[in-house]
Amino acid sequence: MNLSAWLTAILLTLSVIASLAAAWMLRDAPLDMAHGMLRADALSALLTLVTAAMALAEIGRGRDPAPLRLLGVVGLLTAAYLSEHLAVTAALFALAGFLRVLGRRPTEALPVALPLICLALGMASLGLRADEWRYGTPGAGAGLNSGAFALLLLAALLAGGFLALVDGRDCGPARPIDPILGPTMLYPLLRLDSLGPWNLGWLAATLLIGGAVALWSAWRAATDQLDNAAGWLQRYLIGLALVGVGLGSGAGLALVAFALLAMPMISLGVGTAVGDQRPWPLWALSAATPLSAPFVAAWVGVAAATAGRVPILALTLWAAALLASVPVARLAADGGGRPRWPQDRRLLLAAGLSMALGIGAPMALALLVTPMVSQLAGGLSPQGEIALWPWVGLRAFDAARQPVAVLPTLAMAGLMIVLGALAWIGARLLARRSRRNRG
Repeated sequence: MNLSAWLTAILLTLSVIASLAAAWMLRDAPLDMAHGMLRADALSALLTLVTAAMALAEIGRGRDPAPLRLLGVVGLLTAAYLSEHLAVTAALFALAGFLRVLGRRPTEALPVALPLICLALGMASLGLRADEWRYGTPGAGAGLNSGAFALLLLAALLAGGFLALVDGRDCGPARPIDPILGPTMLYPLLRLDSLGPWNLGWLAATLLIGGAVALWSAWRAATDQLDNAAGWLQRYLIGLALVGVGLGSGAGLALVAFALLAMPMISLGVGTAVGDQRPWPLWALSAATPLSAPFVAAWVGVAAATAGRVPILALTLWAAALLASVPVARLAADGGGRPRWPQDRRLLLAAGLSMALGIGAPMALALLVTPMVSQLAGGLSPQGEIALWPWVGLRAFDAARQPVAVLPTLAMAGLMIVLGALAWIGARLLARRSRRNRG
């Protein structure tokens, strides 16, 4: 990396540390600043952390030719998370998008421009309908309407590059996923919980779309070329996050948090491993590995669906977790004849962070998720909660406060062994099919 990349990486690392410190300071209550124009809460701290970490992953992979411009994008998005004014938030997102597309051809700018247009229209609909532009004021909830919800959901889908799921192509207009704006476009949807509870139609639509996106993206990750695995797995995690939004509960928000936190590790680790040395640390980035970050995200999703009494969704998320494990198995098998060392330090870092997040899931829950749930409680339903459980880790409760799942358990470990075996078998079958096609 050149000097500007190193400088940007240092500043982004400080941003990650600052967002963790902010999450600790804001765990009890949000902080209003600048006469109500700025508002910092647990949600803004989480999104700042994820945005800075995704930018670090982009620099680590060497994919961004202008690191200082990337730093400006992160700064604008952080300001958007802190703004309490809906119009200012939309304007800051637009400026961040402008920096992302600066110097690109019009066709390359389209995947960024379309979701930003939907975001601006959705925010305008909220503010004009309520005649109140600050989401923290009591009258702001009157702006909730189906038009604004549909526009903000469409913005999240377009930013995630989900048009690629229509024909399976990862290129073309509005198909590539922007690694920074893709996950951050979930923020406006999550912020709607600050305005009040959603109606059942909105929750059902988000739930169905999120489940379909997670399953289909995982299938594409399992069957597409390995070079595209990182992009499909990011879509899978955004689909999981949409499921969490659609559940509209404390358990759902836990799913959103763990899915977003896993994204930088998947981006850095899987993206680095393609064509690199023997990538055995990739197993730490697989949902088939107990106590990895993707495993915890998959478990929280299944537990949240079970607590919300949606068993078909729970089965769908298990199937998606199985499929999402296959590309990792294929990559690990692909490096079979290569030496174990030296490993790429970026891959080792991603694997180490994944295991740290998986083992430290109770700490992440206490620092990032529980405060966010309590501060957005006015817009959440009681259909499920993920809570700390001494000596065990995490436990999921349904609306009647009955335990429905525990992490980890012997039964869960057995299921993950089966999941790992199925992922290995799937990788072997795909490799045999590839050899047959070449022959």
